[in-house]
Amino acid sequence: MLAEPDPRLVGPPPEIELENFRRGFFQGGELLGGFLTDGSDGSLGPGQRGGLEETFWELRLSTGIPLGSFDHLLGVRPFFRAEHFDGPTGTDVPETLYSTGVSLFHRKQWNERVSSIVIATPAVRSDFTTSKNAFRLFGLGLVNWQCRDDLSLALGAVYFDRSDLGVLPAFGLTWTPSPQWKVDLMMPRPQINRRLWVQPGQAEGWAFVGGSIGGNTWAVTREGGARDGQKDELTVNGLRVFGGYETLVTGNRGWGMEVGYVFNRSLEYEREAVEYDLHDAVFLEASWKF
Repeated sequence: MLAEPDPRLVGPPPEIELENFRRGFFQGGELLGGFLTDGSDGSLGPGQRGGLEETFWELRLSTGIPLGSFDHLLGVRPFFRAEHFDGPTGTDVPETLYSTGVSLFHRKQWNERVSSIVIATPAVRSDFTTSKNAFRLFGLGLVNWQCRDDLSLALGAVYFDRSDLGVLPAFGLTWTPSPQWKVDLMMPRPQINRRLWVQPGQAEGWAFVGGSIGGNTWAVTREGGARDGQKDELTVNGLRVFGGYETLVTGNRGWGMEVGYVFNRSLEYEREAVEYDLHDAVFLEASWKF
């Protein structure tokens, strides 16, 4: 009979990198949903902050095309998103706004240390009553330098194509001091991640905290009074801090959720040049990759 191994001599399980892709054209889908509430009644008076509550759902499908190898990828991800608004009273914010388009992702490994990432997302963002200024193009370009095995630096630019945001620098670093920690200080969404458990090569559980820029711009048709039928651009924005948990499963599967706080919120119509301050809010979001 073989003797049982001494537990003191048994180390942690070997690290096996989790494959976050599938070996085929279809890379999976993702369903997201959530809500944001500020606990107000939506009233808005002169010099007052208004209330605006939101719920949303979004469906994404992903495909991957290796251009010679998995170090040289073209990703194509069509998506459809609907956002439902409640408030503020006294404004004609549409009940539902839509975003639909396709996100194109290209990654190229130039050598052992240098790689590049380009993301372009042409989309239509509107209430589906007008096409004027409804087309928007989000873009991100980065050059990554793997200066050490555990540290990479990135520099580039991000183009939001929003009425309140145009081009901003995108920069930061990714530091992985151990398999349990990943510090991704990449603007415009810095995030710190801590691995809680692992099944080597099969699944991992991660907790995270971070921050981001929230909101978007949509083309809308105004309703009521002298503005009735007028084409305009509506921007809702805010700054977010959040924390959450996600389970990653090999083959680009898994689920996650995050909660957070939104501050510096506002609502703005471009043509009317009017801006409403909004109450701070909390939000909850969940996602399922299948």
